Amino acid sequence: MRRVLYGLAVLLAVVQATCLATTLTASDVLTRARVYLRDQSTAANRQQFPDSTLLGFLSDGQREANAQNWLIETNIGITLPGTPSFIPMPDDFMASTRVWFIMTDGTKLKLTQTSKDQLDAQAPGWQKAVGLPEKYFLDYTNAFKVYMGFYPATLSTSSVIVEYIQQTADVSSLTDVPFNNNRVMQPYVTGLAYYVAYRGFLSVEETDLDDQYLRYWTLFLSLMRQGRNKTPDFNPGFVGQHGSP
Repeated sequence: MRRVLYGLAVLLAVVQATCLATTLTASDVLTRARVYLRDQSTAANRQQFPDSTLLGFLSDGQREANAQNWLIETNIGITLPGTPSFIPMPDDFMASTRVWFIMTDGTKLKLTQTSKDQLDAQAPGWQKAVGLPEKYFLDYTNAFKVYMGFYPATLSTSSVIVEYIQQTADVSSLTDVPFNNNRVMQPYVTGLAYYVAYRGFLSVEETDLDDQYLRYWTLFLSLMRQGRNKTPDFNPGFVGQHGSP
């Protein structure tokens, strides 16, 4: 296990060093996965796993990685209608990370997240409150769409910027770039081959091999989490300057 972890760490370091010079596509992931699966025939009629099956596994893997680690973040600007109302979030919305209310002078006011339950307990009658918004909340009562509300509700046609965790789009073509073509995620694309191999072996009941590649995948998820959470230029306990660049 220690050798496996060391090998994965080395692999991650190498890929990180070259990720900006190389764009790995779904085809690259499947090529690696077929090596693990011993399914390298170039003739489609002699392949145990068709590309469509492996692309499905790949989509599942990136979805699992993003759900566990919240890897992909984006933002959207929304114009408020000027009436108290809930605002629909994009279809790829997972969770909000920051919401900014744009003042009339262009100043950004960061809103605090709350919940309907908390408003019920702390601000009775909050549904009728209007004014400059201080907080926002999410409404999940619609099965097909997440909505965002504001407290107090604003009557101005102002704008908000919503920063949020984005769901991954399914990979349907060999030329697609995993993780929504997010180039910051390139160091982690190769790890998806472990997940594809795990699912492939699982589907043909190769118990020992699927367990082995599941361990590889689990370790890679840990490395992914560590890599995405590193902030080498942020040291909140340090006072002073690091020195001249």
